[in-house]
Amino acid sequence: MADRQPPLEGATEAAIVCQGLTKRYGATVAVDGIDWIVPKGSVTGLVGPNGAGKSTTLKMLIGLVRPTAGRAWVLGRDVTAESLDVRVRTGYMPEEDSLLRWMTAEDALAFSRLLYPTWSDALFRETLDLFGLSPKVPVSKMSKGMRRQLALALAVAQRPELLLLDEPTSGLDPERRRDFLNVILKSVAREGVTVVMSSHQLHEVERVADRVAFMRAGRIVLESDLDALKEAARRIRVVFQGEPPPDLAQWEGVVRVEADGRSHVLQVSGDVDALIARLKAYNPFVVEVVEHNLEDLYFETGGKGGTRP
Repeated sequence: MADRQPPLEGATEAAIVCQGLTKRYGATVAVDGIDWIVPKGSVTGLVGPNGAGKSTTLKMLIGLVRPTAGRAWVLGRDVTAESLDVRVRTGYMPEEDSLLRWMTAEDALAFSRLLYPTWSDALFRETLDLFGLSPKVPVSKMSKGMRRQLALALAVAQRPELLLLDEPTSGLDPERRRDFLNVILKSVAREGVTVVMSSHQLHEVERVADRVAFMRAGRIVLESDLDALKEAARRIRVVFQGEPPPDLAQWEGVVRVEADGRSHVLQVSGDVDALIARLKAYNPFVVEVVEHNLEDLYFETGGKGGTRP
């Protein structure tokens, strides 16, 4: 019998727990000993460049790829010893198209209904209607975007406890991407589903995710609550008319100062309003808070020296 208790602290109520999870293909290390905890009910964006190990990680979590070393638990089940139980309770949408070409949406419904005890015909048809997909058209006649929509409808209609989505919006136009993300958010709101979404579309991850994990060279280099990450990376830009305060770097709330002539960018923490008020006493030309989006955070933290995700 597999040990069902993940040993990592704080992991008892987690949806996903990885401990030293590793996958090697010969001399190539695809996933390099990651320790990772995904809280239940969260939406986590898994972000990184091609070849970072994102798809391999998701495949190990669903039991499609066997780890070389380390262990992982999904919904309290060991992904190696109890992979069938994990698959029944997890909706998985791979990056590559895996739909059978002869199937229609109706065929897929009839097949999936037999596999998943929590399957919902109503939710499946509701999602098809949202996307405007005909239940009678075979997969062979569908565009790539239509096949992605059908794959999501199948994953959501399982009413899973966990959704693993690998580059889910690939091939969709902007309007369909919006509908697609709304389906994910509705599933979270209605069912309390935990979602892990691997994506190159950082603005989409930022729209739906409350947590983010930056992955590079097989390792998770940073994992955080997204709001906390933005809070920790706050900046103030100030352009002084005269000389800046000589002790600026020692001011309370100033973490780091980057100077370029009279223009200074301050990494700050704590009470930003109080710091701005103090800076305004020097009558600067400009003082403003610099907002960071997820792409900025990626390159400042997890993506340094790398290619764009």
